[in-house]
Amino acid sequence: KNTQLQTLFKQSHLSHCFSTLASGPGVIFPVNGLQAEDSFFDDEVVVEIRRAITQQAVETKSLPLSWFALELALEETAEGCEVLTLEQCKEIAKLLSVRNVQAALEFLHNCSLLLYYKEQNVVITDPQVILNILTHLTVAFYKLKNGKHLERMPHGVSQVEFDSFTKNAIITFHFFKELRTGPELERKILTEEKLLQIFQDLLLAVKIADRAQDRFFLPALLPTVSLEEIHNLRKQHILPPPLVLLFMQCDECSTPCGCEKTQCISPCGLFCASVVKLLSIGWTFDEHSPTFSNCITLHCN
Repeated sequence: KNTQLQTLFKQSHLSHCFSTLASGPGVIFPVNGLQAEDSFFDDEVVVEIRRAITQQAVETKSLPLSWFALELALEETAEGCEVLTLEQCKEIAKLLSVRNVQAALEFLHNCSLLLYYKEQNVVITDPQVILNILTHLTVAFYKLKNGKHLERMPHGVSQVEFDSFTKNAIITFHFFKELRTGPELERKILTEEKLLQIFQDLLLAVKIADRAQDRFFLPALLPTVSLEEIHNLRKQHILPPPLVLLFMQCDECSTPCGCEKTQCISPCGLFCASVVKLLSIGWTFDEHSPTFSNCITLHCN
């Protein structure tokens, strides 16, 4: 598919593209969504890309019925924990005469029927498990940030670790392990090491280079800040000129502005995922600057 899409570009268009060699071969073709009218672009390349993607959106395959039976059996077996090892999945698949277990799991994963992480040897039948862990982590972050105590306070955490977490949402492996809660069976299968790797795969966290200990940055935990306050920080020379991500113009002023209308706010999840992606390919961020989930100072190395 990528090869077919790349053949659509003319030499004149390639000068406007960004290379993605750091994360795999390919190019990114920038599109200004503010120039779109009624979902139509005048750019012929954009029109061709849309047509090619639409044609490839539907793909028909013949699949064993046992794969769907496997999905139901895994869900039933994991009820109450929602997490299974690959070995458990293979035992269930054997009872259903499923031959290629990994192919079946990958298919179910691509259909969003479950989450299969081959390297972590983990199958998650309900993504609510991840959401519950993130919710607990978010509650702990805001309680500690506001000086409140948790039901089970972490032990053996240094003041530096504590300050780094409450200020910048940077958590050490030891701190994360102390904050982690959940059913014993879930914690046994979905260990902290595997969970942090899954967070990175989902662009929820990124590992910060540190020789002393493993640290992970979770930007989505941070509070948001209004554009007006960002402008005030800029006037005080505390923040550099921002790269603002906007998806719609404000209906009242017809231009990207500093108001807090819903139309002018970028999706927080997409912004944080973009930050994580940039940091994962070598960018860095200033831990000493004010940091928010919608305003982060990055440095391109």
